Amino acid sequence: MAPLKASITTRITLVVLGIHAVLLPALYFSLGIVVSNSFADLFIQNARTVSRNLAEQIESEAGDARRVVEILDLAMLHSESVYAELVDSGTSIRSSLNSPNLVWPGREDFEFETGTDYLYCIVLPVARAGHVAELRLGFDERPTADQIRLAMRGTFWALAAYLGVALTAAIIFGLRLSRTVVHLTRVARRIASGNYVESLRLGTSVRELHELGADLENMRGELVGVNERLRAEIGERERSETRRLELERRLQHRHRVETVGTLAGGIAHEINNALLPIMLLAESALEDSPSDSPARADLEQILSSARRAKEIVAKVLTFSREAGVAKLEAIDLPTVVNEALRLFKLLVPPTVEVRSDLAGVFRPVMADAALAVQLVMNLCTNGYQAMPHQAGVLTVALRNERVRLADEAEVPAGDYIALVVADNGHGMDAATLERIFEPFFTTREVGSGSGLGLAVVHGIAESFGATIVVDSEVGHGTTFKVYFPVAKTPATEPQPAPAAPGVL
Repeated sequence: MAPLKASITTRITLVVLGIHAVLLPALYFSLGIVVSNSFADLFIQNARTVSRNLAEQIESEAGDARRVVEILDLAMLHSESVYAELVDSGTSIRSSLNSPNLVWPGREDFEFETGTDYLYCIVLPVARAGHVAELRLGFDERPTADQIRLAMRGTFWALAAYLGVALTAAIIFGLRLSRTVVHLTRVARRIASGNYVESLRLGTSVRELHELGADLENMRGELVGVNERLRAEIGERERSETRRLELERRLQHRHRVETVGTLAGGIAHEINNALLPIMLLAESALEDSPSDSPARADLEQILSSARRAKEIVAKVLTFSREAGVAKLEAIDLPTVVNEALRLFKLLVPPTVEVRSDLAGVFRPVMADAALAVQLVMNLCTNGYQAMPHQAGVLTVALRNERVRLADEAEVPAGDYIALVVADNGHGMDAATLERIFEPFFTTREVGSGSGLGLAVVHGIAESFGATIVVDSEVGHGTTFKVYFPVAKTPATEPQPAPAAPGVL
């Protein structure tokens, strides 16, 4: 069974009650003895004083028995005596005020309430005309006993009132003390629930509680500081873990793309080797055949298909970065984008609205102008082809952006010129987003695209040191953001060359 837990007020009240339960009875009985002795001594003193005065008065009177009776009656009227008798030479002279049922007990008392008849008896010798008479007086002890009981009753109620005041004071003190502790408990619970701005300092005049509150407040400050540091460390660790996972994902994606690119580059070289004699022999046969030969149409078709295959191989080599190292130089990106848009607008139907937002002051970026035009053309073509029924809005914009480490996990910190290409097409799900930069991956129908457009964009961006971030939602379009690092040298006049757009 668990021990009973009592409040501070209850404990203090029980302690005070226990102490007074021991002290008050002892105090009551001690006061009773003092009061009883005081009243008894006063009673005895008065009785003996009356007795001596009466004896002296009788000795001074030489009158007859009637005069003695008068003296005895007068003494009984002015004192607490209830029995008065003078025995002179065997003759008893009694007061007329004696109770008829009262018989002299034949004793002399020296203490209060020695008998059961409530009578205090005094015997004094009285000198009378050459002989000695005996004066007998009896005093009623009951009035004095009643006074003693009344005094003890008053003492009892006085002590009871004192006990009530003591218990009330103990309860008030316990409540004030417990109020401080309860306040401290509530504040501690609020702090434990996360409200760290609460203070544990106590506004109390009790020095120990004040020092306890101050010490707890100091401890709270230390714990809050430690807790905040732990939260910051945990948050930083979580952010580091998130960045690590993101970097691992990007690294795995890059390894996958590089592996496919290496394979595609090897295949492209082999296809180039196979296409070279086909093209040479087709051209030679075409030159040797007469103009009216029915084989010329077939040879021209063979040569056209071979050239188309060579263009695809060139795109594969661009993706795999084996077609040569890009010639990076500081170029003016708005000029390149304007040139790419001029060419792109010649290729799309009027149902596609091209909006451009290139206003602003932009620092030069490090890139190859010709490849940058191809990158813009491929992104625009991909957005155009993602529109349902080849109709919609394509937005191309440039933005000055400064990326901090915590802003964008995919983009290293630094200053960039961001190329934004957004369409309102059908969008892509997460599974498609994972594979859009893989060569030969396409969501279009068979024969409608080679799946190399975005793969070429990825290869060109990698050669520039740029980073591509894609945001897409099914039914709400896709936004490509290409972060071009800002160049440290002035821009040179670009000479962009038109390039055939890639398709996804």
